[in-house]
Amino acid sequence: MPPDRRVPPVNTEPPTRDYDADPLWRSKPLTPAQILAHDIKLESLRADRGPMLECNERAPSSLVPDAAATTSRADFARSEAAAVNPIEERRFKRLEEDFGWIRHLRLKDRPQPSVDGSQPAAAQCRWIHCSSKYPEYLNGFLYALVEDTKTVSECMHLLDNAVQQKQRFSKHGKHFVPFVTPLTPRSHGGSGPSYPMLISTPWLDWSINGQTPPLRFQIDRKEGYTSSRSSCHPMRSLLAYYFRLEDTREREASQVFSRNKPWQGDREIDLRIRQWYGHYPSALNVDELWLLAIDAEHIVTFSSNQTWKARWPPLQLTSRISDVAFRDVRNMFHRSHQNDTQEYTAMTHVITALSGAMGMMHRSFWQDLPLCLTDRFAGHLGHLQYGLHRSPTTKLVMDLLACQEELNIVIQITQRSSV
Repeated sequence: MPPDRRVPPVNTEPPTRDYDADPLWRSKPLTPAQILAHDIKLESLRADRGPMLECNERAPSSLVPDAAATTSRADFARSEAAAVNPIEERRFKRLEEDFGWIRHLRLKDRPQPSVDGSQPAAAQCRWIHCSSKYPEYLNGFLYALVEDTKTVSECMHLLDNAVQQKQRFSKHGKHFVPFVTPLTPRSHGGSGPSYPMLISTPWLDWSINGQTPPLRFQIDRKEGYTSSRSSCHPMRSLLAYYFRLEDTREREASQVFSRNKPWQGDREIDLRIRQWYGHYPSALNVDELWLLAIDAEHIVTFSSNQTWKARWPPLQLTSRISDVAFRDVRNMFHRSHQNDTQEYTAMTHVITALSGAMGMMHRSFWQDLPLCLTDRFAGHLGHLQYGLHRSPTTKLVMDLLACQEELNIVIQITQRSSV
C-alpha cells in the first residue's frame, strides 16, 4: 500500500503564548490563557440554506496584543477621569494595572454587511467565559468592559453593594444567594434592557467521589487555594449546600448518585459511560453561575473550573452552552423572527447560558443514557419500595427519609434557579 501523501491541514490558529514566562503577565491575576471567547455571528455554511447564527470560539491570544501587558499613560488617564475621589482613583489604577488588558476583548466597530456578500457580517455578540469564581474578577471585567467613562464609578458602587448584600458565609466556603441586580446608572432611562446586569444562580452538576482528576487547561494560579481569607466561591456538594454549618463528609457516600448505579445491571450503559465519560457519575455538586451582561454586545460568565471533563460529549459548562443550548435557542430565535430584524444580544445569551446550566440534569442533554435526575431518583426509590414491600426494616425507612431529604434539596435549588 503506498504511503499516505495527503497534505496535513494548515493550522491557522496563532501559537500558544507562554504568559508565565513573561514577568509582566505573571504579575496579573488573570491572563488571556484563562479566558474563553466566543463570537455569535451570521454565517452561510450551506448553500441550500440561508445564513444561520453560529457560535465560534476565538483564541484570546489573537485578540490581545503583546503590548497589552504594559499599562500606558493613556490607560491611567482613563482611571483618573472615571474616579470621583482620590481613594477611588487609586482603586481604579490598580484595576487598570491588573485588568486593563481585558478591554481588548471588546468588539470593534461593526461594519455593515454588503448586499452582495463581499463584506461578511460582524459578530452580533461576544461571550467571554472565565473558569474561576472570585468576586474581584467581577470588578475587573466590569471596569474594563464598560465603555462609558462617566458611568464606571456608579456601576462599580452598585456592584460592590450587590456583592456585599448577596454574599453568604458557611463552613464549606462563601457563596451567593440567587439574585438579579441591574447595575444601571441613574443617568440612564428606564427604557430598554437594563445594562449592565449581574445574575447569580446555583445549578446542579455531577462529579465523582473522592479526588477529582487533574485539570487539563485554563488553570487559575489561585485554584485550590481556599482559606478563611480567600474570596473564592468553591463548588459544594449537595449536602454541603444545604447543611451550611455541618460537616457532611461522612454522608457524601450515601447520596442517591452514589448508591444507585444503573450501569451495573446494563453492560451497554457501562460501555457507553466508559467510552464517552471515562468516569462514573457518582456524586451531585452545586455550582454557581455568574452572568455579567455588560451591554447588548458583551456578556461575561463565571463558573468553577471543570476542565477534567471532556468537551465532547459536552460535559463542561462552556461546551454545553455553545454546542447544545445555543443551537436550541438559535433555532427558536430564527423561527420567531423570520424577518431577521432582531439581533442576538447579551440578554438572549443569558437565556442560552441558563439553559445550558439548568439542562445538565435534563433529558434533552442525555438522549440515550439514564443519567438525569428523574431516572436516578426514580430507580433508587423503586429499589427502596421493592425492599419495603418484601422485607421492611429500619434501615430501609432511614434510606427512604434520606432520599426524600435529598429530593427536597434538589427541588429547592431548582425553584430558586427558576425564580
